[in-house]
Amino acid sequence: MADEQSTEAAEAQEQPKKGGLLNKKMIIIIGAVTVIEGVTFFAASKIFGGGPQVAYGEEAGQHVMDGEPTDGSEQPAEIQLVKGFRAPNRRGGRPYIFDMDVAIKIPAPRKEEFQKLVDEHKAEIEDRIARIVRAAEPAVLYEPELKTLRMQIRQALGEIVDDPDAIREVLIPRCVPIQSD
Repeated sequence: MADEQSTEAAEAQEQPKKGGLLNKKMIIIIGAVTVIEGVTFFAASKIFGGGPQVAYGEEAGQHVMDGEPTDGSEQPAEIQLVKGFRAPNRRGGRPYIFDMDVAIKIPAPRKEEFQKLVDEHKAEIEDRIARIVRAAEPAVLYEPELKTLRMQIRQALGEIVDDPDAIREVLIPRCVPIQSD
């Protein structure tokens, strides 16, 4: 029995470890192939890439941000529509009164025209804003940026002034919900 163990140990020492050497060679070959693939892909993308292209909306040789200088007529003007305006809303189950200020941005050359329209249609504007607030879902009134409410007011004002594109932006600097019992 001792002889069998000694012969097995001798045979084990005589056989070279094929797995260790083979594994090292395979790792080196795989690493070399990966590096060659990467270099080839990089070189092909540089050769056939063609460089940067002109972006959509950009003239060749002129950057989009480097536009024509504007004169003062393109600057927007603000008109205060309502200040300290209160409108109720009961859509969420509890009655709330929304205390708000609303203004609009319009082209500066049309400021006097719009101011006259606002003065002439003040009650109609307040009525439309009140209808929008009363009919609004609570999720609309509690949006972080009030985008839906701004859009609805802009659309309603566009119908009143017969030029929805003239109103550049509706500003709601204050919209405070007050719980009423």
